Amino acid sequence: MTQKEKFHERVYSKTKSSAQRFNNEFKKQVATGVTAAFAFFIALSWRTPIENLINLFIKKFDFMQSAIYWEFLSAILVTIIAAVGLIFISRWSLEGSK
Repeated sequence: MTQKEKFHERVYSKTKSSAQRFNNEFKKQVATGVTAAFAFFIALSWRTPIENLINLFIKKFDFMQSAIYWEFLSAILVTIIAAVGLIFISRWSLEGSK
């Protein structure tokens, strides 16, 4: 095999390897984006039932004067729960990549 053929073989091999890495990373990123879109869709579908439940709670216990505070409290609680969930998921995903 000549030097030129060896060079072409190395370039081809590196190009193919790079293309495979790009393809794998692209698939991973698309999967992450689609997963995020479905998660957003799920969260959006739960918005109205949770809002109605909070409104029922506010009316039942006569918290109408402080309804806005209960809405903020529920938003804070949901944020904390979601953040803890994201922490667990990110730790879980890191374990798989070790």
